[in-house]
Amino acid sequence: MPFEYLTNISLEEARKEYLAKLDGIGMNSKVEKIPVIESAARITGAAVYAVICAPHYNACAMDGIALDAALTFGASETAPVTLSAEQYAYVDTGDPLPDAYDCVVMIEDVIDSGNGTVRLFEAVTPWQHIRQIGEDICAGEMILPSYSKITPAAIGAMIAGGVTEITVIEKPIIGIIPTGDEIVAPTSKPKEGEILEFNSSIFAAMICDWGAESITYSIVPDDAGLIREALLLALDECDIVLLGAGSSAGKEDFSASVIREVGTVLYHGIAIKPGKPTVLGHSKGKPVIGVPGYPVSGIIVL
Repeated sequence: MPFEYLTNISLEEARKEYLAKLDGIGMNSKVEKIPVIESAARITGAAVYAVICAPHYNACAMDGIALDAALTFGASETAPVTLSAEQYAYVDTGDPLPDAYDCVVMIEDVIDSGNGTVRLFEAVTPWQHIRQIGEDICAGEMILPSYSKITPAAIGAMIAGGVTEITVIEKPIIGIIPTGDEIVAPTSKPKEGEILEFNSSIFAAMICDWGAESITYSIVPDDAGLIREALLLALDECDIVLLGAGSSAGKEDFSASVIREVGTVLYHGIAIKPGKPTVLGHSKGKPVIGVPGYPVSGIIVL
């Protein structure tokens, strides 16, 4: 009897039903707390709220002089206002606004008349060039929602809001099990008939790019019992398992049968080329994916 794939489902339907099945068997995201400064590209495990306002004091937004805006009312090009040394204070950008003052005039608009007096040729308004408390972020304001990727700008916003530690989703650990009698570990002197095993290195690099971690197990020969043992070990140590090669129709292709022995096969066969013999299964509440051994197929399936 010729070999037949169990399924020939479309990619879109397979993805939708597989994710729904995984959600239904209780896939949960574990979380951990890490310093904000180490959180780039991680995924928030809970909403992040500001602890303090930013700025947390009334800050001068320009280099210049701080003063009471009322003293400038009526100033013009033809009728400048003159201020004595006791009526203003020199400030730099970022300085706290001195008490009794409510605005800043840029240094470019200040004419030094000598003897400590300055002239202003234009009236200013209260809170001009002042960054008021909470202008950027208010204490208690949500900075990031849960399940969002942390960008460099978000790190700055969190630090500005007084957040030093953050809850993030733990990086999932993905186990990679290469199988096959003919494949060998990378070497510069392979023997005739030996195929260098590099799929796991490709997969590990892709997984790293996606923000997860990986464990690559030793090459397992085409033996159903040994593959089962390796799969059970990986299921104990990892959150997701990729079973490399052995998913097609060869006499020593055991991926689908082994996954079925230790768990459930949802689909064996997806209507895509390359990548048709993909196995989508789960065991112990964890995804188990039989990935074709042909490198291009494997990359597309991942």
